[in-house]
Amino acid sequence: MVAAAVAVSWVEVRFAQPPPGAGAGPGYPRVYDPSMPFEPKDLAGIWTPNAVGFGGGGRCRDCGDRGFSLEFPVFTPAGQAAFDSNTPSYGRALNSADAAAHPEEHLGRRRAQPPALGNDLYQSCNPMGIPRAILYPDPEEFIVLPDRILQHFQWGYGLRTIWMDGRALPKPIEVDIPRWWGYAVGRWDGNTLVVTSTGYDERTWVDHFGYPHSDEMVLEERYTRINYDTLELTMTLTDPKYYAKPWVAQTKRMHLIPRDFIQSSNWSGLLEDLCAPVDEVDTFNRLIRDPAGTGQPAAPPR
Repeated sequence: MVAAAVAVSWVEVRFAQPPPGAGAGPGYPRVYDPSMPFEPKDLAGIWTPNAVGFGGGGRCRDCGDRGFSLEFPVFTPAGQAAFDSNTPSYGRALNSADAAAHPEEHLGRRRAQPPALGNDLYQSCNPMGIPRAILYPDPEEFIVLPDRILQHFQWGYGLRTIWMDGRALPKPIEVDIPRWWGYAVGRWDGNTLVVTSTGYDERTWVDHFGYPHSDEMVLEERYTRINYDTLELTMTLTDPKYYAKPWVAQTKRMHLIPRDFIQSSNWSGLLEDLCAPVDEVDTFNRLIRDPAGTGQPAAPPR
């Protein structure tokens, strides 16, 4: 895989380790007995898709991968053009033997180029947006307030607001100011939290493979707490400008960890994994982009 390491405070993550005695579960740090009684509508707490909890490692075995979907998307002509214009640095390397050995995968997973040739805005410290931030293999904290739910993401230290006060979601054509984190409203459908959102800045990507979305994207997320320590997520992306039909995500999961599971400087809670522009200029270009440069322009899309 070709991967881009963003110059953030990852050194702190590397030295911060899970607390001693945290049990190794089935591909994730099972701290709690999943068969314990639970309140299905209680989502407050820190949930992680990380195989070791945080700070390294990929997504856990039952959490799904970092892509939005394993299905092939059906692009409109405008969507195909937007897809072709994105040059990601994640996935199987373009034109490599590894890429050729997996023709069953969509091209989006087999076109990675070195970071120096990519155009991923997150490599310049812009927010990842949704759903990409949800797919990143680091924890997020659900903070439940009377009129809203806040999703606090460790990677990028981003904060997303899901309004639960009954307000109507604006239609895409009504959005006058797009947002990196979009406009989101939530409601309960039985024991499932249904989040509908739109109004995203179209410069963000759906996932780290560089799938695009337009300013007309509407995303539906359905969160269901299926046992004490497992939160299951299904998503459907509807974007008539870029996709000829709704695109259904692979089912994702994340697992509950204690609030004191993440420790740094004798301090518990999410780490401040910010992408700082000063680090981007002084460190990332020097250590990652420049050495990875080939001296050649990015390969044209197929």
